Amino acid sequence: MRGYEAKPPRVSRAREAVPQYGMASPVSPVSPVSHVQPLQAPGVYHVTVDERGRVMLPAEIRGRLKIRDGDRVAVRVEDDGTVSVRTRDVAIKRLRGMFKHLATPGQLASDRLIAERRREARMDDRRFEKWVAHRRRSGKRR
Repeated sequence: MRGYEAKPPRVSRAREAVPQYGMASPVSPVSPVSHVQPLQAPGVYHVTVDERGRVMLPAEIRGRLKIRDGDRVAVRVEDDGTVSVRTRDVAIKRLRGMFKHLATPGQLASDRLIAERRREARMDDRRFEKWVAHRRRSGKRR
């Protein structure tokens, strides 16, 4: 196999980053260096995009959303530049909510579907019986 050479393994630059938020204390005249007191910013995470465009979700987010290795998520970009990540379970719940107004209280859609199929089967049986009776009357047999 001439002309082929092994490529060196890529080193991923993706890493989890937890930001340190804080408020700077006033600079004292003695020391020009200010000390940063960490503040907790709830729900804000900073992530890095690697050279291949991949984003690593921090472990805390994956744990809260119950995302495991290999799971697919939907990423949506809004007009204002906001990005949202939805898991499959969240997408299904939203779809159910969209069609909630079609549900009849106290009645399952599956029960209605089964009843409809049974009516159709009875109608098919009647049509078949009429067809058989017509064939017998007319004397047409195989």
